[in-house]
Amino acid sequence: MKKQVGLGLVALLSVGLLAACGGNDKGTASTAESTTASSAASGLPAMTEASASDIAYKDGTYKATFDRTDVRDWQAFVELTVKDGKIATAKYDYTNADGAIRSDDKNYEEAFAAANKFTPKEAFTRLGEELVATQDANRIDVVSGATHSSRNFDTLAKAAAKNAEAGTTDEAIVPLYQDGTYKLTAPEFSEQGWKDFVELTIKDHKIAAVTFDSVNKDGKLKSTDADYKANMEKETKTYPEKYSKELTDALLKDQKVSAVEAVTGATHSSDTFKSYVEMILDDYAEIGKTGEFEATPAE
Repeated sequence: MKKQVGLGLVALLSVGLLAACGGNDKGTASTAESTTASSAASGLPAMTEASASDIAYKDGTYKATFDRTDVRDWQAFVELTVKDGKIATAKYDYTNADGAIRSDDKNYEEAFAAANKFTPKEAFTRLGEELVATQDANRIDVVSGATHSSRNFDTLAKAAAKNAEAGTTDEAIVPLYQDGTYKLTAPEFSEQGWKDFVELTIKDHKIAAVTFDSVNKDGKLKSTDADYKANMEKETKTYPEKYSKELTDALLKDQKVSAVEAVTGATHSSDTFKSYVEMILDDYAEIGKTGEFEATPAE
C-alpha cells in the first residue's frame, strides 16, 4: 500500500542549529531545573528529568558528521567534549560549503520560530542538554516541531558517543542516505490524464539511478507517447524523454538537487522533479524506508 506525505514538509523540516551545554553527575539536577525555566520562556515543554547513565567515556573531543550535504546544501554535525569520563558539552549544528553556520541564518530562524514557539537554536540546545543529563545517546527525546533534525542529532550523537566510549578521536563519518530503491508518485492523474513519478536508487550511499516520467491509466509512459512528443516539441522545443534525461543526468552528475536547473520549456516538470527528489531523499532515503509512496499537496 502506498503511503502519503505532504509536499510542504520539505521546507519545514530544514533545520540547523547550535547546541552547547555543560554538566556532570553533580550538576544534572540543577541543569534540569534551569532547563525547565528556559523552556517555559521559549515555548518548549519542560525536559523530563532522567537519571544519568553510568556509561564510561574517554576524555577528549569527538565529532560525527554526515558524509554529504542534505537537500538544502547543509551538512549536520555533532561535537561532544568528554571530561572526567562524562559528556560535558554537546554541540549540534549545520555548516555549508562557504563555512556558514545554519543557526546563524536569521531568515530561517524567523520562519521556524513563526511556525513553532521556539527557535531552532533553543530546540537543539535542548537535545544537547538531554544528552548531557542522561549521558546516553539512546535516551534522547524528539523535540516536537524539529523532528527531522532531532533524528539527525540522534544518529550523529550515537556515532560520536560510540567513539567516545572507545577513545577514538577520528571524526566519525556517517552515511546520510541508505541504500535501496525509493519511488514517489502523484496521488492522482492530472487533467491531461498523467500521473508523475520519480524512482530513485541509492547504492553505496550515492544516487546511482533515477527515473522521471509520467504514466496514464493505460500504463503508457509519457516519454513514449509520439503524439505528445510532437505537440510539445513544436511548442517548447523540448519533450518528456529529452527534458527528463537532462534533469536526471544533472542529478546523477552532481548528486545535488540544487545543481539541477530547470529545463526551458518544461519549468513545471522541472519543479515537480526537484520537489519529488527532495522528498525522497529527505523523508525516505535518510532512514532507509524503501518502497512506493504518494505525494500530496500541502494543506
